[in-house]
Amino acid sequence: MATGIVLLFNIIRYFYYHQYLALPFNWTFFILTAIFLGIAWVAGKQFDKVKYLSERDPLTGTYNRRTVEEYFHKAAKISDIKKQSLGIIMLDLNKFKEVNDNYGHHKGDELLIQVAAALNTFVTKHDLVGRWGGDEFVVLVDNMKENTADAYVKELQLAITLENVEASVGYAIYPKHGKSFQKLVQEADAYMYRDKKDK
Repeated sequence: MATGIVLLFNIIRYFYYHQYLALPFNWTFFILTAIFLGIAWVAGKQFDKVKYLSERDPLTGTYNRRTVEEYFHKAAKISDIKKQSLGIIMLDLNKFKEVNDNYGHHKGDELLIQVAAALNTFVTKHDLVGRWGGDEFVVLVDNMKENTADAYVKELQLAITLENVEASVGYAIYPKHGKSFQKLVQEADAYMYRDKKDK
């Protein structure tokens, strides 16, 4: 984007000075253009990096809580227009503390990265995976239907079962179980802890 603007500016600059004003062309024009393009490219890369870090969890690369909530509000509006539902899945890794205690936090971090990768592989391009905090993740599922939700959750649990560490999972569906993000998270969270107690 930034390099495109700089390139357009230099094209305009060329026509203004050398066509409109009929000033003699100087080879230094290319040097200045290259310098401007270089600065724009570096600035653009820095902007992309800052934007990425502001939206993502630094360990797993999944989206952070703020971005998940922002995405929910946009997705909910689209769901209303299409008269569709939107699923919120909360999941918590079982025995994760034991992994940290027995093998160290480095092993725990590796496990979180593996779970995040498994989640991203499982979901579709219309869904969104975020790290809620600690060993908890949240998944927003486009057009998740109540009659197929239980089957979907079981498949997801199988997909992320790694090294004997399973996940307790709960879900809530917009707008059936609530319309606010906070209400739906509470519902999914309560469901998840009931699942954890049953294990």
